[in-house]
Amino acid sequence: MNENKPEYNEPEIVTVGQFEWKIVEGNVIAETTGMGPCFGVVIYDPEIKKAIIGHFPEPDMTSDFEQMIEEAKKLFNDIKRIDVYLGGGGPLSNSRRDIKHCKKNRKFVEYTLKSNGFKNLKINYNDSTDNTVLRVNTESGKIDYDIQDEENESEYNQD
Repeated sequence: MNENKPEYNEPEIVTVGQFEWKIVEGNVIAETTGMGPCFGVVIYDPEIKKAIIGHFPEPDMTSDFEQMIEEAKKLFNDIKRIDVYLGGGGPLSNSRRDIKHCKKNRKFVEYTLKSNGFKNLKINYNDSTDNTVLRVNTESGKIDYDIQDEENESEYNQD
């Protein structure tokens, strides 16, 4: 038996639902799923290994998104160097009305983040028919965008 082998601890899994945001740190994998037209946001600081992850169906209709940003500004020291990951954000249909609404929401999210000092946006918008999953591993810093089909649920790959 190799006594020098480092001990592996399973990460805690934290799920963030619609209209929620959470601060996570330590050995955690946090995820939000089911983002078609909804927006998933991860703000992660690799130096302190903390993240804020949220899921917002209509980011301009409630104060939840802006509250998360205000908390991130308090939590992270240098927000200009922090990466922000966006996922989901697809139109409900191909109708002109839905596409216009989707573009309005995307602009709102991006503008709100940038006007609050978050400049490094990593955007991966998807089609609203996709069941998009957004994950962060706070220990490794790995950010995962995944499309999950109902027959073959994706699993977090820790490679």
